[in-house]
Amino acid sequence: MLISVREIRGKFNAWLCIRILLMKITVLAENLKRGLGIVNRGISSRPQLSVLSGVLIKASSEGLFLVSTDLEMSFWLKMGAKVIEEGEIVMPAKLLTELVLTLPAGPVEMNTDKQTLKIVCDGVKAEIMGQVADDFPVIPRLKKAQVLLNSGEFREKVDKVSISAAKDDTRPILTGVLWDFAADGVSMVATDGYRLSIDKLGLSKTSSSWEGRVILPAKSLTEVARTLADTGEDKFEVEFDKENQQVIFGLNEVEIASRLIAGEFPPYQQILPNTYKTKAEFSRDSLLDAVKRAKLFARENANIVKLVLEDNKLKITAESSQLGNNSTEIDTEKEGDDISVAFNAQYLLDYLSICTDDKITWETEGELKPSVFKTSDENWLQVVMPVRVQG
Repeated sequence: MLISVREIRGKFNAWLCIRILLMKITVLAENLKRGLGIVNRGISSRPQLSVLSGVLIKASSEGLFLVSTDLEMSFWLKMGAKVIEEGEIVMPAKLLTELVLTLPAGPVEMNTDKQTLKIVCDGVKAEIMGQVADDFPVIPRLKKAQVLLNSGEFREKVDKVSISAAKDDTRPILTGVLWDFAADGVSMVATDGYRLSIDKLGLSKTSSSWEGRVILPAKSLTEVARTLADTGEDKFEVEFDKENQQVIFGLNEVEIASRLIAGEFPPYQQILPNTYKTKAEFSRDSLLDAVKRAKLFARENANIVKLVLEDNKLKITAESSQLGNNSTEIDTEKEGDDISVAFNAQYLLDYLSICTDDKITWETEGELKPSVFKTSDENWLQVVMPVRVQG
């Protein structure tokens, strides 16, 4: 007897449903808690589709996988588990995580019955309604790494540069970090139009053909750095897929994929000062404390604080018509003209808070010219635009 294509497809779908129905695994509660804590970073608080509010649980002969995505960034995590029956199901991430966090340490048995996930752990029993995995998006996977990076250096550079990336997406290009590849490393640049951060990251190329410029979302880089801190990986791999506008980070047991930002990055070299009329060196800790105090009085004045340099003293001031005023003097070594420059206090605090050097160098060509802040690290530059004030 001949069997029609429709009957074959029907039998295949029935077999697939049995796989989903029979999925059965055993995993340690502590591993499950840790895994969900990582993949939940790929779930949007306002998902475009209901399936995106869930985490895909996939059991196969290769192991147990947790997957999440918000269509901008995705997480693929592999964990150790005993897979008794293969299958996959999408579970509501928030409820599943909150439940798992309450489970005692030890083995957790998980199996599916149609679209229900049954969880058993040391006297605890729960059933959670899920969704079939058919509508879950296909997640990009690492195929051929092009770059090998040092985790510690990467995390440090991301912290230093991402502070200058725009937080809103009015101009999407400014929410990204430019990676400009060269033979001796990759320059990382970010700007929101009011400040600019530049640093250089060393790399070991696994593909000598890789070159060019790409723009990566600062948010994605921050999440990669955060996950590296959690996993403790010393090195990790990166693959750029320009054709599909994707970048994939391979962190051993975790893969993070992110979209690349299309467009032309602003010509940042044009605003970099080549000379200065005033140069000063002072204590980082003293300036940080002074700006923190000044900001208390600058809240009602658009966070504006003044740095007044006279002789070998730097005065940091702020005033409010309702709150009062504040002034702090710190010792400095000055070269060139006296000057008074107004800044957004938050921009200074963001920079000073991640700086670890004892001394900071400030260079400027004038009160309305871009100011450059430097440390002993010659690769790291922070440029802050001054604020024009009346009087």
